[in-house]
Amino acid sequence: MKHERGGFMKKWLQTQIQNRFIKSLWVLIAGAAVSNIVVLIMTPILTRIYKPEDFGVLSVFTALLYLSMIIVSMRYESALMLPKEEKDALPLLCISLFSVFIVSTLVCLILLLLPIATWLNIESAEPYFWILAISLLFVGIYQALNIWALRLEKYSEISYAKLAMNGGQASSQLGFGLIKFGVVGLLIGEVIGRVIGSIYYIWKFRKDIIHSFRNNPDTLWQVMKRYKNFPLISSWSGLMYSLGTHLPTLFLAAYFDVVTAGYFFLAQKLLTVPENLLGYSASQVYFTQAAQIVRVGESINQYFWETIRKLFIISAVSLIIIDFAAPYLFEMIFGPNWILSATFVQILSVMYLTKIVIAPLNGIFYIYEALLFQMVGECIRFGLIVLAIGISYVYAFTDIEALWCISLLTALGYIVCGVFAWIVISKSREPEMVLENG
Repeated sequence: MKHERGGFMKKWLQTQIQNRFIKSLWVLIAGAAVSNIVVLIMTPILTRIYKPEDFGVLSVFTALLYLSMIIVSMRYESALMLPKEEKDALPLLCISLFSVFIVSTLVCLILLLLPIATWLNIESAEPYFWILAISLLFVGIYQALNIWALRLEKYSEISYAKLAMNGGQASSQLGFGLIKFGVVGLLIGEVIGRVIGSIYYIWKFRKDIIHSFRNNPDTLWQVMKRYKNFPLISSWSGLMYSLGTHLPTLFLAAYFDVVTAGYFFLAQKLLTVPENLLGYSASQVYFTQAAQIVRVGESINQYFWETIRKLFIISAVSLIIIDFAAPYLFEMIFGPNWILSATFVQILSVMYLTKIVIAPLNGIFYIYEALLFQMVGECIRFGLIVLAIGISYVYAFTDIEALWCISLLTALGYIVCGVFAWIVISKSREPEMVLENG
């Protein structure tokens, strides 16, 4: 009788978890849908105002931005979900925000001292690299407060912040384009969106931010030591992840030309819509609820596979529709200069399918603090991407051939990371792996 009661309670708990996942996911998807509708409406207008080479420069800028944002808060923001009590997480918020200010200043100095624009074949954009440093500051603030909102399960606030950021970016880029600012308008508009999104979060969580700054230096030092593996290990795996994601953009700009990078940017921009709607939203919900399940000593095996199954079905259907529609719609919607991007979308869909399904599972590594597993998985994925680029270079592939090689090997890399996440779950004795405050 006791066994039957336990089985009933287990099934009931799993049903509630799944319902919470779907409910929370739909809140985030609804918010992401509205913000992405703004992007989808504005993009055809922007592609008629700006040239492919302008978007190529923007793609290199955003690649450098996303590379830098991985380390801008020293990965302490990834630990914000782990303490059981909110008061124990406040020092981590303070450390994350201070790290953002320090690292963004150092990155600004590096950008000014090194000839990065020359290395990436965008010398004309070098005078505007200061814009990248400002954007990094605000993307770091946004990133830390976004995780804080996740911890508090403020899913509506996350949706509003995303809408404010995307709306600010799109409207600013449109305004600067209409007054003929050229590529500078794209870059400044990108920064304005980051600033608006960050200010929204700062206002909403101003009391928590103030309380976090009231921690004394000894407390902050102890917390930094407790979570030292996040800057020491997770920063490297995160950097590997970001390098692998954005290295193709830098390769296309340097090896082919900035116009090819522009076509690639538009293809990524459109595929980012289903990624944001499904993968990013699912990542946030999965991280929050998986951490809660592990804290109470429950198994997440079924939750893991249910997440994969649901995301695969939804994302596969979405991407198949996009692939069939792309060749017919691109010229009509974006203009005749962007037809090649439709082919890029079809090629990259394989990579984005695995990314949408597997990326949410990264939260497993943080929940169990299995950061070495994460780093090994990301190193393998990065190695596969470097191999794809190396093959493309050695055999003088065309841009289409190079993209196929990159897409397939990157997809394999995501699958490898998913396997490592499952290994962490299956090999861990979960009650012992629940994170305590040090």
